[in-house]
This record gives sequence, C-alpha cells and structure tokens, in this order.
Amino acid sequence: MKLNNKIDEFFAARLGLTLYYVITAIVILGGSSIIIYNAILSNFTQSILEKGFDPYISEAIIADAKSILLDRFVTIDSIIILSTVMVGFWLTNRTLKPIKINMEKQKRFIADASHELRTPTAVIISGLEVALSNKKLDFPLAKKTLENALEEMREFSKLSNTLLDISKYDKSICVECIPIDINGLVRSIIEKSKSLAFTKRINFKIKIIDSPIIVISNNIELSRVFYNILDNAIKYTPPGGIIFISDKIVLGQYVITFNDSGIGIPKNIIHRIFDPFFRGDASRSTNGAGLGLTLVKKIIENHRGTISIKSEENKGTNVIISLPIAS
Repeated sequence: MKLNNKIDEFFAARLGLTLYYVITAIVILGGSSIIIYNAILSNFTQSILEKGFDPYISEAIIADAKSILLDRFVTIDSIIILSTVMVGFWLTNRTLKPIKINMEKQKRFIADASHELRTPTAVIISGLEVALSNKKLDFPLAKKTLENALEEMREFSKLSNTLLDISKYDKSICVECIPIDINGLVRSIIEKSKSLAFTKRINFKIKIIDSPIIVISNNIELSRVFYNILDNAIKYTPPGGIIFISDKIVLGQYVITFNDSGIGIPKNIIHRIFDPFFRGDASRSTNGAGLGLTLVKKIIENHRGTISIKSEENKGTNVIISLPIAS
C-alpha cells in the first residue's frame, strides 16, 4: 500500500486496525442487537395482545414501544461503538508500538552502518586518487599509500566481521556451551589486561571468590565480554585511577561487578549505551565503531544472563553482569 510521504505510516496502520476492530464490533453488536431487539419486541407484542386491548390501542402501544426500544438500542450501540473506537485505537497503538520502535532501531542501525562502512572506503579512495594524480610519485610514497589503504581495509574487515557476529548472536542460543570455572576465567583475563593498565598507571583491586564457580557458557564468547568491559574501563579511566573487580553469588546467580574511577557516562545518553554504533564521546576521540557493548549484551543474553550499567559523570562507571550458575 502506497502512502503519501506526509502521512505517518504507523498512523495509517493504527487507523486501519482500529477500523477492523470497529467493523467487527458493529457486525457482532449489530447481529446481537437485532436478535435481542426482535426477541424483546416479540415478547412485548405477545404480552399486549394477550391482554385483550382494543386492536387500535394495542397497535399504538406496540408502535410506541418499538420506537422507544429502537432509540434505546441505537443509543446503547452508539456508546459501545464509540468506546470500541477508543479502546481499539489504544490497543492498536499498544500493539504497533514495539514494531515501530524496532523499525526505528533498524533504520538507525542501517544508517549508522552505512556511515561507518563509508568512512574507510572514502579514505582508501581519496588516498589512492591523490597518489595516482601525483606525477612525482616515488616508491616510498606509493608504499606509504598502500600501507594506509591496507590499514583501512583491515578496519573495514574488522567492522564487517563484528556486524556478522552481531547478526549471529541474534539467535539467542548459547553455541558450544560447556561447564567452565567462571571466576577462574575472570582471573586469567584480569592478569592479561594488567599490562595495558600498567601503561596508564591504573591499579586493579580484586575481590574474587577463591573456590571454583561453574556456569554453562562458551569460553571464547565470555572471554570476549570480559575483555571488552575491562578494555573500556581502562580506556576511560584517567592515569593513576582504580578499577575495582568483585564477584558474589546471589540466588543461584554469579554476579560480577566492574567499577572504574573513569570519566563516567552522562545521564542523558546512558540509556543508549547498548545501541549499535553509539559512542559516548561525541568527538569520537577513541577508537572503535561503538559495537562492543552491543555485542557484549547479546552474548550475555544468549547465556541467559543480564548486564546493567550504572554511571555518574566524572565519578566512574559500574558494570554488573549476572549469569546463572550450573545446577
């Protein structure tokens, strides 16, 4: 169905669905009203005729009753139909709202993906065009141009692979999941991340349970999650800062918290932190396309877990991950 560009397609959908509700209500209500109306009128007519009134008087009484009864039914049906319109419009709005939100997210995702994919392509093309138009192009300059193009192609490939990963994790299934010692995995990743933290003079404070805690998970995927969280914490924590890592067991859930003393996240954007391509630093001064946390959330959800982020600007960020313990 083609709609004028000025018309909200979801408004048209709501209107169409509401009309369907109304027509259905009219058909059902109309049929029921006719049956009830005829039944009441028939009983009333029979009752009047049985009383033995003068035929002229009986006809007048029946005619008046028919008129009054018809007015009452029309009034009641009108009220019910009007209520149906209001309730129907409310129901359609409620039904279509999640679809509208998802479509808006898809449109934003496509637009952002196009933008991110266009950037390395534009850099490669412009670099090669400048090099080819340079009549004094020598081997070192040509080599440098090719190296830059190769670097951009690697970024392009990395972005494409991440997009494919996000699509893969939409299945909501934990693939190749086995029992693993989750706090042991966390400890190993912390150790591997210490060298990166050391370059910024960032200290780790660790309070991890000593005994093994078993969860059913994909070791590679969860490693990716914890690497990403720690990488973000190190990236956004100023030199000399602290990252506190602790875990606990709550109602059969393994809960781990990463608390940094970084720059924090403004309140007006924290609700978008898991959106694809969203980056808190408007200047885009940090590397990456803004897909890391999107992927992290999908992986955690595929493990039947949850992730939440609490943050206050200039006071740090709290990332809380919860995963079910193997029974």
